[in-house]
Amino acid sequence: MPDARKILTVWSIANITNLLGMTGIIGSLIFVGIEIQQNQNIAMASQLQARNDALMAFYSSPLEGSATALLLMEGGIEPNIDWSNDEERATLIAIVRVRIISLLNSFNQYNAGLIDQDTFIYAMNRALEIYENCRLRPTVIQRVPGGFLDYLEINSTVSC
Repeated sequence: MPDARKILTVWSIANITNLLGMTGIIGSLIFVGIEIQQNQNIAMASQLQARNDALMAFYSSPLEGSATALLLMEGGIEPNIDWSNDEERATLIAIVRVRIISLLNSFNQYNAGLIDQDTFIYAMNRALEIYENCRLRPTVIQRVPGGFLDYLEINSTVSC
């Protein structure tokens, strides 16, 4: 083999090796970028979870030891209450605040890709049950951000 061909063959092998090396580095960088993005999503979801946990603890603390709260919670999402009874009304509103924040948490986790669609649908059906109660809707509207409220408005079959 003449010297010129040997040089070209060595040169071509070096180029192919460099190309493969660069491809490997680019692939690694893309992988690291995806991992960083996933970690950021998980960190954001954890922060939202912690914030929602703190809010639920704040709103549920007055309910501890409350016989009225126990009776209302046994009634499901929409218990029959005496709306003229201030204690029952206030207790139910506190329960709704805790429930809607919990359901908001499911909404946030689904949007972050952290819960499956079946769990999301179950949670959103429960949220819609609360939202479609015209007496409870103002409490829901006060406690949820725009994206969740938009979801509820779009999917609700009840206009108040």
